[in-house]
Amino acid sequence: MKKLFILALLSALLVSCKDSPSKVAKKFSQAVATGQVEEAKKYCTESTGKILDMSAAWGGLKENPNYKMNILRDSIVDNLAFVFYTEDDSDKEQVMKLNKINGEWKVSMSGKK
Repeated sequence: MKKLFILALLSALLVSCKDSPSKVAKKFSQAVATGQVEEAKKYCTESTGKILDMSAAWGGLKENPNYKMNILRDSIVDNLAFVFYTEDDSDKEQVMKLNKINGEWKVSMSGKK
């Protein structure tokens, strides 16, 4: 019984250590801004990874080593999250969508604006 309790406690701790949507959004954005496409793909859906690959191949990803993402808030409903943020010194609020896949938050972008 004691071993079962310890196992349950460890499992709960591991689940709670997963990155929040805001942390994932920030890691993804930093990786993209510094041209680390493979690193960025760790934090996004498969389809978003394909968009990154195409953009990089066409020279559409411009590096910005001084990039700064300011998280304003997030909104989470079940397996969907929205992270609201500003970039660099801009006051323009933007939003990033994330989906929870296999217990991990992943950035989900579409190919259209």
